[in-house]
Amino acid sequence: MGMKRIIVAGPVIVENGKLLLVRVRDDEFYKLPGGQVEPGETNEDACKREALEEINARITILKKLLTIYLDEHPKTKEKMEIELHHYLSNLDNPNNIKVIPPTTELSWLDIEEIKERRHNVAPNVRYLIERGDIK
Repeated sequence: MGMKRIIVAGPVIVENGKLLLVRVRDDEFYKLPGGQVEPGETNEDACKREALEEINARITILKKLLTIYLDEHPKTKEKMEIELHHYLSNLDNPNNIKVIPPTTELSWLDIEEIKERRHNVAPNVRYLIERGDIK
């Protein structure tokens, strides 16, 4: 029996130097909207579905960004294979986005402030900013 494997996809939405991030329940950090790819679903379709389910966002995917591979769950530290697929996206309905449970917070955080570590963000977000994929 192999190690548990999870494939996740989510949009990277940047407007006016700010990055759209969410918080879920008891998470201590902000993260990109997104979630698990369902069987038979493409990564791109999962990205669009998750954006709609989490924050009512309708998006257009512009381009694929870096895929990050993890060998443990960032919160639980359980050993598993995780693929994080990121897609630079446009927000098509900016006036209609809202928090949909279990998401508890939606924020536009200044990318320069994230670089200065003024906001606690998920490791993949910090890495994508440091690489220059998010600017």
